[in-house]
Amino acid sequence: MEVSSLQMLFYIVSPIGTFLAVFTAYLALSKQSKPLVLAYYEPSADVGSFIDLVICNHGNGAARNVHFSEPIPINCYGIEGPSDVREEDFMSEVIPVLAAGKELRFSGGQYGGIFSVVGKGKSIHANYEYKSPLRFKKKGRDQSLLNVTYMQQMTSRNSAAHDLSDAVKGRNNTVFAQMVKNLSAINRSLNTISKSISANDDQAIT
Repeated sequence: MEVSSLQMLFYIVSPIGTFLAVFTAYLALSKQSKPLVLAYYEPSADVGSFIDLVICNHGNGAARNVHFSEPIPINCYGIEGPSDVREEDFMSEVIPVLAAGKELRFSGGQYGGIFSVVGKGKSIHANYEYKSPLRFKKKGRDQSLLNVTYMQQMTSRNSAAHDLSDAVKGRNNTVFAQMVKNLSAINRSLNTISKSISANDDQAIT
């Protein structure tokens, strides 16, 4: 009688245990495959005073039809205060697909211009669709905080690539710029000497 009861208990508990194990594994896999779409500002790598808006999928699954709860401020220029801010220029388009690890960059503007819109922090939501591990279509929603106050004390020095570009174009009075000018002068002198020698050779032949 006791053996029969134990067998009955095993037949009841075993399927429940199996179901819980499968369900736990599915939840773990579902979380691993979910996108995580965030929007934030960070200093531009090219121009010291400029700020980029970054929209990135930090999750492990592709997000589709990504749209935000409200337009995101971009092209907001002005260092100390706003000088050119137009709401019609804000980012409001739907992003068809944002793959895992993929990021999109927009010109956010400059500190004063962006701060005039987002202040000390502006909360927005990214809404999107994605596929579950069983290929069911699901909806996701992630929150972001748009904030630039942490950049207030940062320096506005340009990147090395930008400074080198300015040096080549002669915008900065650097040793490199002087070298370029000197080489150009030497090249012009050599061209003049070459033309003079050619002219003398022509006269000698005639």
